[in-house]
Amino acid sequence: MYINKNLTTVNYNTGSGVGRIKYIVIHYTANNGDTAYGNTNYFKSVNRNASAHYFVDEKSIWQCVEDKDIAWHCGTSGTYFHKYCRNSNSIGVELCSYINSKGQYDFRQETVDNAVWLVKQLMDKYKVCVENVLRHFDVTHKRCPEPFVRDEIRWRNFTARLTLQEKIKMSEKTNLNINGKIYSADRILENDSNFINIRSFEQAGFKVGYDPVTKIPSIENKLEKIPVIACGILGNLEGVNINGTNVVTIRSLAALLGYTVDYIDGNIIITKQ
Repeated sequence: MYINKNLTTVNYNTGSGVGRIKYIVIHYTANNGDTAYGNTNYFKSVNRNASAHYFVDEKSIWQCVEDKDIAWHCGTSGTYFHKYCRNSNSIGVELCSYINSKGQYDFRQETVDNAVWLVKQLMDKYKVCVENVLRHFDVTHKRCPEPFVRDEIRWRNFTARLTLQEKIKMSEKTNLNINGKIYSADRILENDSNFINIRSFEQAGFKVGYDPVTKIPSIENKLEKIPVIACGILGNLEGVNINGTNVVTIRSLAALLGYTVDYIDGNIIITKQ
C-alpha cells in the first residue's frame, strides 16, 4: 500500500512531535460509499471542528493530518470512558463505510484489509501495543465505528489480525494425519501455535459450512455441529479470519472434536480419543 497525502490546513492543533503517540483510535465515516480522498477534501480548508489523521477505503489510504500534529477525532464535551486516551496522545484512523442491504453501516472487506495494514505500520513505527488500539466507542461511548460496536466479534477479529503475521497464501504445507490417513493442509505457525485452514478437514470427510447471516463458519463431525468463532475463543476454540480464510489452532479444534494431537517429524497426528 501507498499512503497519499492531502493535508488539512485548519482542522488540527500543532503537536509536540511523534513522541506524543500512545494510542490509535479507529472510527467510521458514517457515509454511504464515500472515498478516502473525498474525506480529506472535505476537511481540507474549511473548519469542520473535527478531523482524523488517516482515511481508508477499499482502494487507497489518504492522510489528512500529520502524525506529529493533533487531529480532532476522539474529544468530548461529556464523559471520557477511557482513563488515558485523548486527542493529544493518539492517532485517528477513519474507515469509509457504506449502507448494506439491511440498512446498516458496514465496511468493504478490502477497506478493513487496508486498515489492518495501516494500523500495523503505525503500531510498529510508534511502538503502540495492540491493547492501545481502541474504538472511538472505548474512549467516549459514541457508537463508532458502528459496525465494530454492533458486532464485537468483528472488532476482536480486527485486533487479532494486528498481531498475527498474515501469510495470506499460506504456502507452507504440512501433513495432517487424521486417524491414520495423511492429508495435505495449509498451515500458519505463529507464536508456537499451528493455525490450520479449517477447509483442510473437508478432505477427511468433515463438512465445513458458513452462515452468511451470522458470518460464523461451522464444522460438522457426523451429527455433531460445532460453531467456530472467526476470532477469539468459544469454549477452548481459538481462531482468526485472515482475508476471508478461517484458520484455527489445531489443538483447540481437535480437542473440541474429541481428538488428540501429536507432532512427529513435522507431521501433525490427529487421533480420535
